[in-house]
Amino acid sequence: MKALARMMVAALILGAAASSARAETRELRVAKQFGLGYLQLMVMEEQKLVEKHAKAAGLGDLKVTWATFRSSDVMNDALLSGNLEFACVGTNGLAVIWAKTRGTAMEVKAASGLNFFPLALVTREARIKTLADYTPNDRIAVPAVKVSNQAVFLQMAAAKLYGMANYTKFDPLTVTMSHPDAMAALLSGGGEVASHFASPPFLQKELEKPGLHKVASGPEILGSAYSFNLIAATTRFATANPKTYAAFLAALEEATALINKDKRAAAETYIRISKDKSSTDEILKIMNDAGNEYGLLPKGNLPVVEFMYKIGSIKVKPESWKDLFFSNVYGQPGS
Repeated sequence: MKALARMMVAALILGAAASSARAETRELRVAKQFGLGYLQLMVMEEQKLVEKHAKAAGLGDLKVTWATFRSSDVMNDALLSGNLEFACVGTNGLAVIWAKTRGTAMEVKAASGLNFFPLALVTREARIKTLADYTPNDRIAVPAVKVSNQAVFLQMAAAKLYGMANYTKFDPLTVTMSHPDAMAALLSGGGEVASHFASPPFLQKELEKPGLHKVASGPEILGSAYSFNLIAATTRFATANPKTYAAFLAALEEATALINKDKRAAAETYIRISKDKSSTDEILKIMNDAGNEYGLLPKGNLPVVEFMYKIGSIKVKPESWKDLFFSNVYGQPGS
């Protein structure tokens, strides 16, 4: 009888655990953007790492759907409407949505850093040597006007050059374009868009072309390295789906380790997923460029957020970088 009782208790415990797992989401929707800055997610997609870690956590067969968006402003809308669980966003995109949702069930925070990739402004205009050479007739392609990393860097640069009151001086010059479209416009030699604030691999491909040159870079404007991308989610999702949340982060950590262990294999994955026409050696060379790093430590975020607060882009000033992150990141030496 005692043995039977123990079996019944064990069955009840297992049943409760299975019921708890089933209570979590059965589908995970994740969004990335264009370029090498999203390679970890491409590795996760191709090798089904999220599914692997979800099954190991007792979640069964989790369906994972991947999408590619133009920029973080579109992702923010998808997060808030419940059409995404995880999104790749820049620091500024996170700051905007965090400030809007702070204190609510839908509060958006970062679950992890992702990588460090220097952005740079490239032009085909020989007369433009510095940011001060831009005129009202010039046009600069960015992923999203006013809200993308690139757009905020231009505002920070304008504030340094012309004073805080003139931080919007470059705003009228910016045009929203995806990185592939912006590179095509720049290389066409025609049209009004003659500058592109680019990310890898588009940046390196542009700089290889005769007649194109760099005007300024993100690290030069900010004065330090910074997180090119962060992984964001809503508090509602993270709270209701702790095992799925943890499985995703475990998959992200594994993907990061795989990339750093074998960059050639990772470059091949990038080519397969992105349909990039470059050779493996070309992509590998870009991945090994100085300043390009795949790592989950968040850094360089607070100066950008504090600037956004000063100009009124966000109405809430965080006391620490940790205010914008979930607690699983707190043990890291972030900034």
